[in-house]
Amino acid sequence: MIYVNKKTSSIKRSRVFFDSMIMPGRKKRCLPDCRKKEKQHKRGKTEHNSMDSDFIITGKERRIMRKRWKIIAVCAAFLLSLTAGCGAAEDLNTVDTDTAEDAVTQESMDAGEESTAIAEETAEESTAAVEETTEESLTTGAYTYHLETEEMAWNTSDGEAALTVTLEYPVFEGNTEAEEAINTFYRSWAADKLESYEAGTDSLAEGALEFRESEVSAGAAPWADDYSVAVVTAVQGVISIRQDNYLFTGGAHGMPGRENHIFSETDGSEVTLASLLPLSEEEVNGLAREAFLSRIEEHPEDGYFEDAADTIRAKTDFFSQSYLTQEGVVFYAQPYEIGPYASGFIEVTVPWEDLGL
Repeated sequence: MIYVNKKTSSIKRSRVFFDSMIMPGRKKRCLPDCRKKEKQHKRGKTEHNSMDSDFIITGKERRIMRKRWKIIAVCAAFLLSLTAGCGAAEDLNTVDTDTAEDAVTQESMDAGEESTAIAEETAEESTAAVEETTEESLTTGAYTYHLETEEMAWNTSDGEAALTVTLEYPVFEGNTEAEEAINTFYRSWAADKLESYEAGTDSLAEGALEFRESEVSAGAAPWADDYSVAVVTAVQGVISIRQDNYLFTGGAHGMPGRENHIFSETDGSEVTLASLLPLSEEEVNGLAREAFLSRIEEHPEDGYFEDAADTIRAKTDFFSQSYLTQEGVVFYAQPYEIGPYASGFIEVTVPWEDLGL
C-alpha cells in the first residue's frame, strides 16, 4: 500500500506493497491500522475523500500497480545498465578529451612558437637583408667557394610587395689573402647595393612604392632586381667573376644586365682587363670589332638590326662589356644594341693567343 502526501509529494511505501512486489508468493501482511481501515472500507463504514492527504488502494488496483511496478523495475534495471555503460564511455571520452586537449595545447604552443619565429623573422627583414647560404661547394682552378644570397623587400602600408631585391655573390672558403680580400669586396658590394635602392628621392624603392600605391598598378607584378653568379673563372693569374642581373620595373618584360669583376690571385685586389693584356686598348678594341663584324656577316639569320655593322664600327669601348673564360676574353653586345630583345646578349670570343697571352 502506498501513501502519497500531496503537500510534500513524498512517497511512503508500506510493507504490504513491498511484500507483494518483492515476494508475491508470501502471505500479504498489513499494519493494524491498515487492516482496520480496509475492513471499514469493505463494510462501507469509511468514505473515501479525494481531498484527504492519504488514500487507500484496493486489491484490484494493487494488482494493477504490481504489474506497473514490475514494468518500472525492468525499465529501471535497463536504465541502470545504460547509466553504467554511459559512465564507462564517459570515462573513455574523458581520457580521450584530456588527450585531445593536451594535443591541442601542444599544437597551440607549437603554433605560438612558430608565429613568434615568423614575427621575429618579419621584423628582421624590415630592418636588414636576409642571408641565405648554399650548401654546395663549387670549384674554379685551385679555389673552392659557395654562393650566398641577400634579399630585401619593400612593401606598401597595406602589405603589398612593391620591390624585391636578390643579391647572389660568391664566398671563397680558403684563407689566402686573395680569397679573404674577394670576400670582403663582395660583402661591401652587397651592402652598397642594398643602400643604393633607397638613396635619393628618385630611388628605385621610392619609385616602386609610388607605383604600387597608384591606381595603374592594379594587377601588375611588383618590381624586382635579381643578381646571380653566372661565371667564376681562375685564369691567367686572375679570378674573373661575372654576375647576371634582371631588372623589372613593369611592362612586358624586364631588362637583363651583366656585371664583371677581375681580381688578382696574388692579393685579391681588383684589376682591369687593360692592365692584364699586353696589347693596347686600341688594338684590343680592333680585335673585338673585327670579331663582331665577322659574325654579323657570316650569320645574318641571327636577326641583327640593319644598322648593326655601322653600330659596331662606331663603337670605341668594348672593354666595359667583357668577361674571362679559359678560352679567352668574351665581348658582348647588350640586348637592343645590334639585335632585338629576343636575341639576348650577342657574344664573340677573342682567344688568349690573339691577345698576346
